[in-house]
Amino acid sequence: MRIAVTQQPFRSGSLFLLRLSHSQPRMMTRLSGVLFVIATGYTGICATRSLLPGDADRGKDVFRTQHCVVCHSINGEGGKSAPDLGRGVERGFSPYVMAGLMWNHAPVMWAAMEREGVAKPELSEQQAADLFVYFFAARYFEQPGDTKRGARVFLVKRCAECHGIGSVLREGIQPVAAWKALADPIALAQQAWNHSREMKPALDRMGIPYPRFSAKELTDLLVYLRSTRETGRADDFSPGPVESGEKLFVLKGCAGCHRGALTLEARPTRYSLTDFAAAMWEHSFRIVHSPAPLTYEEMRRLVGYLVSTQFFEERGDLEQGKRVFASKHCGACHDDSSSGAPGRSAMAGRMTSFEMVAALWKHGPAMLNRMRLKEISWPRFSGSEMADLTAYLHGLKLKQRRPVIDPAGHP
Repeated sequence: MRIAVTQQPFRSGSLFLLRLSHSQPRMMTRLSGVLFVIATGYTGICATRSLLPGDADRGKDVFRTQHCVVCHSINGEGGKSAPDLGRGVERGFSPYVMAGLMWNHAPVMWAAMEREGVAKPELSEQQAADLFVYFFAARYFEQPGDTKRGARVFLVKRCAECHGIGSVLREGIQPVAAWKALADPIALAQQAWNHSREMKPALDRMGIPYPRFSAKELTDLLVYLRSTRETGRADDFSPGPVESGEKLFVLKGCAGCHRGALTLEARPTRYSLTDFAAAMWEHSFRIVHSPAPLTYEEMRRLVGYLVSTQFFEERGDLEQGKRVFASKHCGACHDDSSSGAPGRSAMAGRMTSFEMVAALWKHGPAMLNRMRLKEISWPRFSGSEMADLTAYLHGLKLKQRRPVIDPAGHP
């Protein structure tokens, strides 16, 4: 028997189309052309949820207006009584990791806010998405760079043969002291993109290979170059709005190449902003024609869109999520109509990580009181548990559906 499987996009899961055939005539009669369309939400394997796109500028405003800044700081700016949210989170930072961290620390946060006399915020799903992008952007130096390694990169990549540090080394080439991009990875990406049009011919004439950087090498290089002169703050930046970035992606011709197998959505990544700067540098080297120049604001808008493509969808295992729901005693309230908590059916088809954050801040304090009365411990979630739990709650509506079988066998 031969089974061919193709995957089609589906808002709340993935549709797998299975065509079965067999070399034996009798089996061919019975099975050839039979098409099963199975929603993975029904089988309990996986559910895919579409996420709201976030905006870092709006997230920064939410961080301030909802009084997060009273206790927390971002890269050193803000309150000191709670952790700096711009540091110390693993590279796999994602919406469900953020949701899990907030749930785990919520009782401690609420107690601290009560002591400080700070009103507890009520976040919407959109505000949670905006906060996530703001936090994500703040971590562009997720792994600290090293000055000595950066100095070696500057020599090994032969940057020092054209660029002086404090003075002009070659006519028409700015020294590092004149660069404006060292405090901002978005500006670095923009200048590297525009600079490649002149740089590649010059390097060809000199017989120098076009330098290619990994994100780690670029991080080390930036730390070294920043150490050679005074620069602005490294965190004074943010990606631009998603909607205008997507339009610019089309207008600049990027969408003409990034389609089919090359679509950005088809490449799951967890890029930091330094990763994006390295990728844009690499991309300008690889494309055949000269890249269209970009202003700083255009690059900022493009990066905002590129960041969002990493988080258009999130997946989790429904059956694992069902077990999480049971092991964390969620049913003690959500299956008890007298508790006032929404039932499973009320949450079906709409839960995402951002919705879980919104539910936490809207209903969490009341939930904590009810759980104390029931002598139930406040639940703690790993990132994968939160992904599975939201997948299960989101997929409950799908589990009510029946698999569709087309006996005619038409694809």
